[in-house]
Order: sequence, then structure tokens, then C-alpha cells
Amino acid sequence: MTDEGITKYIFLEDTDLKGDIAFVFGTWNARKECVEKAVELYKKNLAPKIIFSGGVNIHSGIIEGEALTEEAIKLGVPRKNILIENKSSNTLENVLFSLKVIDKKIGLQNIHIITAVVKNYHARRALMTLRKHVPAHIKLKAAAYISEHYLFTKNNWAESKLGREKVLEEVDNIKKYLAKGDLAEI
Repeated sequence: MTDEGITKYIFLEDTDLKGDIAFVFGTWNARKECVEKAVELYKKNLAPKIIFSGGVNIHSGIIEGEALTEEAIKLGVPRKNILIENKSSNTLENVLFSLKVIDKKIGLQNIHIITAVVKNYHARRALMTLRKHVPAHIKLKAAAYISEHYLFTKNNWAESKLGREKVLEEVDNIKKYLAKGDLAEI
């Protein structure tokens, strides 16, 4: 696959981000950015509910779902509009464990659109993981953001060592997890 082909495949972002819930994937190195993106969706009435997903972070020891929730509350999102998943340790677990929380608190039958809040280069794999595990009636959207630790975009990722490393790692992970059956192509 060419760099251009990889760019088109990996970097997904929707322009219409209105959904029923913002699904925030846990992260150790982009907490500020993912919370700001989720809060922006909430304050623009594009997501009336937010679920923060993430268990104990191996780098910091914090529980991601809870730490992200605290930050969102400080930025003005009422606690009643936040769901927390706090046991997952990877993308697949984010999805599997969060879907149980969403189903219990809201009911998956009441969700029509999930807007995934994800790092720009992780959007495809996150959506593919969701697609494999959410009911078919649920539409998926990507609200991508750029991490201050990974300051590359779809326009310049191939020009930096770190950008190439992270994006090509995503390509490899997609192949691996697709073959394993954890993902569905979108």
C-alpha cells in the first residue's frame, strides 16, 4: 500500500458529528485532548451523553475512565450525563466493557449513533472494533483529535519517524486483529 493509500485508509473523520453518545477511548498520553473533544461535542449538543472508557493505566497508575470523567466535570459536563467504564486495558476491551455499561444504563436499542472520540491515526481501528461488536442498527462516526505527543496529521505523518511508526503500527494491528476476528471492515 502506498503512503497515499494508507492515509485514505487510516485517517477517518466525520464532519457531521451529531450522535446519541460520545464514546471516548482511554489514553495515557492524550487525556487533555480527548476530554476537550468530548466536552466540545457535549456543549455543541452533538452528544447528550459521554462514556469514558479505560481501566488502570500501566504508565501512570490512574484509572483512565475515572480521571477523564473528573476532567469533563471540571469543564462543565454534569455527572448525570457521563457513563464510566473503568476496567478495560485495550481497544477491544474498551468496546466490549463499555457496551455493557451503555446497555445497562441507556439500552443499546436506544442508541442509533455512536460518535467515537479517538486519536486521528486510531480512528479506523476503533470504528472497526465498534462495528464488529455493536448492533447493526447503530451508525458509527469518528471525531478525531491530534495528541500533543503525536503531532502528526494525515497530511504529514509520512514525513516523520514517529508518524510513520504509529501509522504503520495501526496498519499492522488492523491486519492482525481482523484476522483474529476482533474487527469488522467498514
